[in-house]
Amino acid sequence: MKKLSILMLMLVGFTFTNAQVGGTNWLKLGIHAGIPTGDASDTSDFALGIDAKYQFLNLNSFGVGIATGYTNYFSNDEVAVVRGVPVDGDTGVIPVAALFRYYPTQEFFIGTDLGYGFVTGDVADAYDTTGGFYYRPEVGYHNDNWNIFAYYAGVSGDYAPSNVGIGINYNIIQGQ
Repeated sequence: MKKLSILMLMLVGFTFTNAQVGGTNWLKLGIHAGIPTGDASDTSDFALGIDAKYQFLNLNSFGVGIATGYTNYFSNDEVAVVRGVPVDGDTGVIPVAALFRYYPTQEFFIGTDLGYGFVTGDVADAYDTTGGFYYRPEVGYHNDNWNIFAYYAGVSGDYAPSNVGIGINYNIIQGQ
């Protein structure tokens, strides 16, 4: 956790330092929806979440930034028993991640968010976990006002919730 905190501080410092010398900065706010896979598919039928990202684009083809948000895995109607503990509530994931994007054209992007995902809810209690390594590769279409993307998001660990889905972000341009 200490290494992740240092990485995030360095990334934020790099982002705001470079923001002073040019480039385009965006605050991205959005929503995403997905189908649970992995461990989350046992207790959930649907995932819905919000995104908050800050991205700095210094070069025409690359972007870096920070990402967070919240994904809620809605509990299905069945009460699952996980490690002897009944699980009947929603599960959540709160990522704290670094954002990396590559733009092979002005409209198309591929990238990933990498960091730590905090897991909340009854399942986290049953597994006695707070979270694990968070990853979210994305591919999508982008313009100055919004982007739409497909993604796969997951958290590694004893309990590994994941989902595959689509999302949309509104880009609030901060500076050029």
